[in-house]
Amino acid sequence: MSSSLGEKPDSGPVGQTSPDDPVAAPVAKESPPIVWLARLGAVFVAIQAYVYIRWIFSDSFTPIPTGPDDVPTHTLVIIRASEVICVVGVIASIIWLVRRTRRDGQFPTIGVFMMGWLLTCWQDVGVNAVVPVFSYNSAFLNMGTWGEFVPGWVSKGPETPAPILYELADYMLFLPLAVVGIDKLVTSARARWPRLNKAGIIAALLLIFLVLDTMSEQILQRQGLWSYLRVNETWSIFTGTLNQFPLYEGIVFGSVVMVASMCFYLFRRDGDRLITDAGIERLKITRGVAVVRILAFSAVMNVILAVFFLGFNLVNMHADVAPTDVPSYLHQNMCGLAENPPCPHLE
Repeated sequence: MSSSLGEKPDSGPVGQTSPDDPVAAPVAKESPPIVWLARLGAVFVAIQAYVYIRWIFSDSFTPIPTGPDDVPTHTLVIIRASEVICVVGVIASIIWLVRRTRRDGQFPTIGVFMMGWLLTCWQDVGVNAVVPVFSYNSAFLNMGTWGEFVPGWVSKGPETPAPILYELADYMLFLPLAVVGIDKLVTSARARWPRLNKAGIIAALLLIFLVLDTMSEQILQRQGLWSYLRVNETWSIFTGTLNQFPLYEGIVFGSVVMVASMCFYLFRRDGDRLITDAGIERLKITRGVAVVRILAFSAVMNVILAVFFLGFNLVNMHADVAPTDVPSYLHQNMCGLAENPPCPHLE
């Protein structure tokens, strides 16, 4: 019968539909945000693996010596004590994570924060990508640095060593502990002042961490653990000495980046979820959810740090003040410092 009477034209045997029938067209299912972020996180992991593998199997994988200048005894004591604390702390945190996971039947959110931050540690060397402006004391346990193997790194000779144990604990332990402490502090503050909103909390934390970062950096610099060897004079304090400190580091990294990362944890959603866990309820897997969460969080933090270090290196191009007397355990023959040859790419 003709379709002009309102009936569908014959589409063949029962059970079959026309290829043109919109009902039969497959509907594409978009991946939830957490999956897209996890994919980006996996890309960053692949980059890290590439960098670390090249570094480990290179001639650069060797300790950088302290040089002819003697490291002060009190500095050595602080360095060794901090390394012991780092090892014990990391082992204790791993044991705690395992026990907590077994007890709750799932990986804790603070563990996602810890592991996610650890997967950004490879960018720590980025401060010196273009100009050597920062240096760790080479008395720290080190095997050189992976910096020269990071894509886009400007080759300029010797680099500052990466203190393996300290950096491991700094990214995996110290920051998460600070986050837990701040989380409890914020909870207490909101209970006492119910009208305290997120904007007020963020503003207070930005100021607090600017002060804390500046103070802690100064304390550790004055103990000889590291030094900012080149700074922009306009935005720095104690310029011309080993204790010089770029306030723009304290403002952007110590305050903005740190507080931004903390907000992911402080403002968790229902079910103790991070903002980066968006769409987690749509995951079809039961195992490996923690890995997806870690990769998603690390993706966001890697992007934030990449933007920070890009901006920091642009500012470093105008870093024009360096101490005149830099000990060998801090300058490690880096170009343009002490009596070392100038940096060819800056001439």
